[in-house]
Amino acid sequence: MLFSGQFDVVGKKIVITGGSQGLGAELGKQLIIRGAAKVSLIARTESKLKETVLEISSFKQNQNQIVDFLAADISSYESCSKIVDSLDEIDVVFFCAGSSIPKLFLDLTPKELSNGVNINYNTALYFAHAALLKMKNKKVDHKRHFIFCSSVLAIYPFIGYGQYAPLKSALRSLADILRHETIPFNIKVHCVYPGNFASEGFIEEEKTKPEITKQIEGPSSPIPVEDCTKIVLWFLDRGYETIFTDVIGWILSCTTLGMSPRVLSIVQIFLSLVLNIIAPFYTLFTNYEIKNYFIKQIDNSKDK
Repeated sequence: MLFSGQFDVVGKKIVITGGSQGLGAELGKQLIIRGAAKVSLIARTESKLKETVLEISSFKQNQNQIVDFLAADISSYESCSKIVDSLDEIDVVFFCAGSSIPKLFLDLTPKELSNGVNINYNTALYFAHAALLKMKNKKVDHKRHFIFCSSVLAIYPFIGYGQYAPLKSALRSLADILRHETIPFNIKVHCVYPGNFASEGFIEEEKTKPEITKQIEGPSSPIPVEDCTKIVLWFLDRGYETIFTDVIGWILSCTTLGMSPRVLSIVQIFLSLVLNIIAPFYTLFTNYEIKNYFIKQIDNSKDK
C-alpha cells in the first residue's frame, strides 16, 4: 500500500455512472487529465450530460481522447444491459449515482422510499452485473477496477437518513462480495466512503434535513469536490480497497471493522478498543438529544 502507480488509467476506457455532476463529473475531468483513452458518462438528464462533456473535453491531453455520454435511467436492468452492449470495452467503472433526501422516516413518501432503493442501490447492482457479464469474456493483462461510492453513513447511520443510509450499507456488502467473485476476471473492487463534500446534491440535502439530524451531525464544512476527488484518486493510486475522504469517516470505521479491507489496520484495532468503550455513552447522549427533540415537537404541536 506504500507504492503509487497502482491505478494507471493511461489508455484505459472508463465508465462513470452518475457522471453529470458532483463527484462523477469531477472524476471524469481528472481521469481525462491523467490520460484516459475514453470516459463515458451516464446519467438521466441529457442536458446536464452535454454540458459536462463539453467542460471535460476542454481538458483533453490529446485529440485521440474521447469523452461521451449516454442518457439513461440505470435503475432499470434493461437500460444497463443496453448501455453495456453499446460499449466496446470497459476497464474501469465508477458507481457514483446516488441521491439523498434527509427526512424523518414517517415524513418520507412511498415514491421517495422507492427512489432511494432504485437510485442508491439498484443503479450499482444492475450496472455491475451487466458490466461483469461483458468483462468476464475478455481476458486482459492489466488490472481492471470497480469503484463503488458508498457513504460514511454506511458506517454510522443515524436519524434522518432512512431513505439513503441503508442502501449505502448495502453497497458496502455488495463490494465485499464482488471483491471475491471478480478475482478470476482480474478486477479489483474498491469502496469509497465519502464524508460531506460541496456539490449540487449536498445543497439539495440541506433543504430537507431535519434539525435533529443537523444536531447529531454537528457543524458541517463540506470539502470542495475537487479535493474529494483528489483524495479518492490518491488512495486508488496506492492500491487501497477501502477509501475514506476525511479523518472522521476513518475513525468511525474503527467501531465496525468487520471483514472489509482496512486502512492502517493495526492502528484501527487499538483505536477500536477505545471507541467501543466510549460508544455506549455516546449512544446514551444522542438518544437523550433525540428524545428531547420529539418532546419539543409534541409541545409545539399542542401550542398550535
